[in-house]
Amino acid sequence: MVLIPGPLRSFLRMAGISQKVTPEDVLPLLARNVYLHGYRQNSPTEFLILVDRYIRQARELQILAGTTNTIRVAGCDDAGTLVQILGYRLREGCGQKNFTLETANPERAFLTIDSGFPLVELEEALQKGTPFSYSYPVTRVPAFFHESDWIGLSAGPRRGDGSLVDALLSDPSVARLYWAFGKSDNETRTTLEGSPGLRALLPYASVLDFYGSQICIHNAHVIVPGGVAAQAEWKELVGASPDSPGDFVVHLLAKDRGWLAAYFDVLSRISQEQQKHFTETPRMKQLYEVFRAGDSGTNAVRGVFPRAPQLLLLFTRMQWESNGEPHVPGDLAIWKDILLQKSDSKIVRDWIKRAKSWNRPEQVLDALTALSSMDTDVGALQIYLTLSELDRGRQQGSKLSVDTVRLLADKFSRFNSWYLVFTEFPEVNDASIVRFVNIADNIDGTSNQTLRANELGAFQATIGLWQILARQGEIPSAELNNSWQKMIEPFAAISSPPQLFDGVRGSLEALLPAAGGQAHISQDEIVSLLAGPAQENSDSRRVHLILTGRINSVLEDQRLVSLDTLFALSDGLKEMEQGKGNADSLLPLAAELREFDMPRPIFTNSEKISWAPPNYTARHAELQVRTDLTKVIKTPSTHAQLEVARGQLAPFLRDTLVGLNYAYYEPPGAQMLHHNPLFVRSHDFLGLSIEGYDRRWSTPVLLGAGSPAGGGAYLVGSLADLSYALASTEQDFIAPENVQALIWKDLVPELLVGATLPRWWNVTPNELHAVALYQRSGEEILTASVGDAQLKEKVTVILSDRMSPKRLERVEESLVRPEDAAALLPRMMPIETSSLAAEYHKRFPDEAASWGPASQQLADLQRQHSAEVSWERISIDFGVPHPTLALTNARELMNVKPFPFFGSYSSRMFGESWESSNLYWARLADEMGYSPVSLNSLIPELSRHAIAKIFATEPEDWPAILRAVQETGTEFRQGKIAALPAGNTTSSAPERAGKDAIAQ
Repeated sequence: MVLIPGPLRSFLRMAGISQKVTPEDVLPLLARNVYLHGYRQNSPTEFLILVDRYIRQARELQILAGTTNTIRVAGCDDAGTLVQILGYRLREGCGQKNFTLETANPERAFLTIDSGFPLVELEEALQKGTPFSYSYPVTRVPAFFHESDWIGLSAGPRRGDGSLVDALLSDPSVARLYWAFGKSDNETRTTLEGSPGLRALLPYASVLDFYGSQICIHNAHVIVPGGVAAQAEWKELVGASPDSPGDFVVHLLAKDRGWLAAYFDVLSRISQEQQKHFTETPRMKQLYEVFRAGDSGTNAVRGVFPRAPQLLLLFTRMQWESNGEPHVPGDLAIWKDILLQKSDSKIVRDWIKRAKSWNRPEQVLDALTALSSMDTDVGALQIYLTLSELDRGRQQGSKLSVDTVRLLADKFSRFNSWYLVFTEFPEVNDASIVRFVNIADNIDGTSNQTLRANELGAFQATIGLWQILARQGEIPSAELNNSWQKMIEPFAAISSPPQLFDGVRGSLEALLPAAGGQAHISQDEIVSLLAGPAQENSDSRRVHLILTGRINSVLEDQRLVSLDTLFALSDGLKEMEQGKGNADSLLPLAAELREFDMPRPIFTNSEKISWAPPNYTARHAELQVRTDLTKVIKTPSTHAQLEVARGQLAPFLRDTLVGLNYAYYEPPGAQMLHHNPLFVRSHDFLGLSIEGYDRRWSTPVLLGAGSPAGGGAYLVGSLADLSYALASTEQDFIAPENVQALIWKDLVPELLVGATLPRWWNVTPNELHAVALYQRSGEEILTASVGDAQLKEKVTVILSDRMSPKRLERVEESLVRPEDAAALLPRMMPIETSSLAAEYHKRFPDEAASWGPASQQLADLQRQHSAEVSWERISIDFGVPHPTLALTNARELMNVKPFPFFGSYSSRMFGESWESSNLYWARLADEMGYSPVSLNSLIPELSRHAIAKIFATEPEDWPAILRAVQETGTEFRQGKIAALPAGNTTSSAPERAGKDAIAQ
C-alpha cells in the first residue's frame, strides 16, 4: 500500500483522474498521466508542476492534521499556520462579520481552490469566531510490488519523502513501465518482476505499454496465440521458449524495434478460430516477415498511439475458403492489376514486381499484410477489405464477378464510401452496382457547376431514403434489387434543371410504391414511412407519431419547402405551358419559396474574405433567396420561361430531400438542426470549401464552426455516413455532468449512431424478453461456476475471445466465492454475459438450461420460437453498425475483444467495438414492462443521459461507459428521467412470472 496525503477525491481531481475509479487503478492512471502529459522535451509541463505542488501542500496539511487526520482551528489565534499553507494571510478584523482572507501566495491559493479545500467554510468560521474542523485523512492505495523497487529505478531527482508517487512524478520512463504493468494480469506481473526484473524491462516500457496487455503468463508459461500447436513457431520467431517466460518476453519486446511485439499483440486479439488459421506453419512466420519488411527502418512505438491498426482489422475480418485458403474476391489476375495501379509507395512497387508470378491466394494475403503498415484509407488493402465484405453476405453462386471487382477497384478512391450500401444490402446484384457507378460518373461529368451540385445532393438524398426504407424492412427483401434499379435510373441522363426536377420526382414515384406507399407523392406519407412501418396497436402508433413529429420539427426549423408545394407548383407551371390552370392559385405556393432569410452580414465582403474559408460560398442559399416565381406566374410567359421557372424548383427539392435524411438521423439532444436554419441548405456537395480536395462522394466533415464570418457551420462532402457526421456535429451540445468527463470525440458519436441509426419496429415481445434472458442466463452460468471447476473452465474458454488477460483473471478470481461472484456481475458488460450465454447454449445445449430459471426460460423460448429469439436475430436487431470494422452499416454483435485506441481515422474501430448499450437498454425496457416499439424513443434519450454521465480518465476506460449506462438505468427506474408511460407487458404470464421471480 502507498500513502497519498489528503482526501483521495482532491488528489484525483488534481491528477486528472476520474473520481469514480477503484483504488487499484489510482496509481496506474497517475503513471499514465505523468508519462503522457507530464513532460515535453524532458521538461515538466504545467500539469506536472501543479500535481507536484499539490502533493507538497497536501503533505504540509497532513502534518497539521496530525495523528487524528483532522485539521482543527479554534479561532483566529491558531489559524495562521493553516492559512499560510493555503496561500492566504489574515487581514485585520478577524472574527468580525466583514472579515475576508487575503491572497498571499497565488500558486498555493490556486491549489487550495482547485483541489476543493472548503475555503469558504474556513472563512465563515473565522468571521464568526467558531471552531473549524476538516477531515484530512491519509489515503492508502494498492501498489505493485514494493515502493523501494520502483524508487530504485528512478533516474529523476528525489522529491518529498521519496515515495512511489515521487518516483512516478520524477521519471516518465518509470511511470510508463508502471502504467504498462497496470494493463497486465497479476500472475504475469509477478513473474516478470522476478525475471527478468523491472530494471531489465525499463528500456522496453514503451513497447510493453503499447503491446504488452495481451501477454499472459500462466503456470510459468507464456500463453501464445495458436496455443500448444504454435509454440515451436513462436520459439523460433522470438528466439526464446514460451516455457522461459522472462527470456521470451524480453526477446519479444526487444526484437525488431517492437514490431514482433505488435504482431504478437494483433494475433492475441483475434478470435481463437482465426488464430488457428494465422498461426499455421509456415504462414505465421511468413506473414511476420512480410509485415516487418513493410515498415522497415521505423520504430513500432513512434508516436503516441499503437501501430498496425490495419493488420488487426485484416486479421479480424479475414474470410477463409473451405480448403483453408484466404478468400480472394474476383480472381488472382485482377489483384495483380490492382497492385499495378500507380503508386509512389516503395512497398507497393516492391509487391508489383512479386505480383507478376502470383499463382496462389496465399500470396495475396502476404501482400495485404505488408501493405497493412501503410497509413492510408484508399490503398489496395482497403479495396480488398471492402470487396471481401461485399462478398461476405452473398451466396456462393452470387459472389462479385471479376469485371465488377475491376470496376469497383478502379473507382474506389471516388466512390468507396458508397460501397457500404452494397455491403449492407447484398441483394443488390452486380448489374445494379455497375449501374450506380456509371450514373455517378455521369453526374460528375455535368459541366454546369450549380446543376452538378443539385444532382449530387438529390441523387444521394434519394439513395439515403432508399437505405432507410430498406433497413426498416418497408421494402421487401425480394424487391430490394428491382427498387434500387428503378430508383437510380431517372438520374441517368440529366442535362437541365427541369430534367433534374422531373427525374427526382420519377425516382420518388418508383421508390414509394416499393415501400408500400402511393405513387402520388405526399410529404406526409414520406415522413410517415421514414418514421417507421405502418403500426396497428395504440402504443406503436403513439411512438410512430412521436418520431413523425421529430422529423417534421427538423423540416420546419430548417425552413424547407414542402414537397407538396414544390410538386403543385411544377404541375401548375406545366398547365400554364399548355394554356391551362389558375395562375392565382400558384401565387401563395410561390410565396412559400421565400419563407426563409439569409442572416444579416456582420462583415463587409473584404472582411469576410479575411476571416472565412477562402472558397466558402453561400451561393446555393443566396440563389434561393432571389428566386421569385410571382413575376412569371402573373405575366404571360413563353414555354421556355415557364420551363426555366420549373427548373428553379430543383434546388428547393434537393434541400427538402436532404433535409429528410438529416431529420431521420437527428441525434438526441440536437441543437444545430433546430437553431441554424441554413444548416441543410449550406451542405457543400462539391467540396468547394476545401481547396484541392474532392469530397463529392466522400464522408462529410464539419466546417465553419465558430466562424460567424463564414456563414455558420455546415457539412462538406456527400451524404455517406451522414448519421456519424451529424453525431459528431451535435455531440458538443451534450453537457457533461462531471468536470473531467473526457467525452472523447471518437466514442461519443459512435454511441449516438448506435442509438439513432437502428430501429426496433420489427422486434417482438419474445425477442425483447430474450435479450434480457441472454444476459441473466450468462449471469447464472457465472454464478453456477463458483466451486465447479469444469464449468469454470468452459466459461473461461468462451470469455477469452472477448476479454484481455487482466480482465479474464479478475473474472476467474471472482468465481471462487459466492459473494465475489455476486460483486462481479454488475461489472460484466452486457455483451459479455449475453455472448457467454449464447455460446454456452450453442456448445452445450443439454446443460445450458440447468443453471437457473432464466436459462430455463431461454431454452424454452429457443425451442418454441427458435428463429424469433436466435442469437443471429438478436445480433441484427440489437447490434450496432460497424462502418470501419466491418465496412457496413448493417447491425451486428461482432463478439471481439475491445479494440485499442489507435488515433487517426482508425480510432473509429475503437468506438465501434463497444456493443453493450442497446442490450442494456433492451433489458431495462423488458424489466419495466415497455413494449419493443418504445425502444425507438427510449434508447436515444437514455443514451444521451448516459453520455452526460461518462466520467473517464483515458479513452480505453470501458468501465466508465458501463458505469454511466448503469447510473442512467438507476435514475430511469427511479422515475428521474422522463420517458414514455409503460405499456402492456411484453411477455406471456408464465414468462413474466418467472422473470419477476428472477428480479426479486
